[in-house]
Amino acid sequence: MQQIPDITHYLITQFTGLVILAIVMIAFILIIQRAVTKLTDQIYIDTSKIDKMNEQIEDSQQALVSILTQSDKLFKEFLDLNKKLTSMQQELSLLSSDYSGNKQVAQAIELARKGLNTKSIVEKTGLSTEDADAIVRFHGENSPS
Repeated sequence: MQQIPDITHYLITQFTGLVILAIVMIAFILIIQRAVTKLTDQIYIDTSKIDKMNEQIEDSQQALVSILTQSDKLFKEFLDLNKKLTSMQQELSLLSSDYSGNKQVAQAIELARKGLNTKSIVEKTGLSTEDADAIVRFHGENSPS
């Protein structure tokens, strides 16, 4: 009869061990489940942040494309303005040279009327000898007026 209490004791001990093991397993599963839940929540939060960052990146890319388009337009306008400015500079240069030439001629006529000779007029105005000679002939003191 001694064997029945030993078997009972053995079964109770084994059963208690299994119950303790089951409780530990359940606790372990609950801990793992909480950790998985926290990780899932964190992944959701991080995904939401990444989605917002992606939206901001897309907005930034659109802004950059807009800026690039505007800068292209501005560059084309700059080139057009540069062409116009170059053309205006050329016209101004032509006008200036015409004015300078007219100023030299007017000065030469004035000097010829004062009686200066061709050589003096060439030295003072920078006109060619032929031009100065013609001016002296037509506007000098001895000119046929």
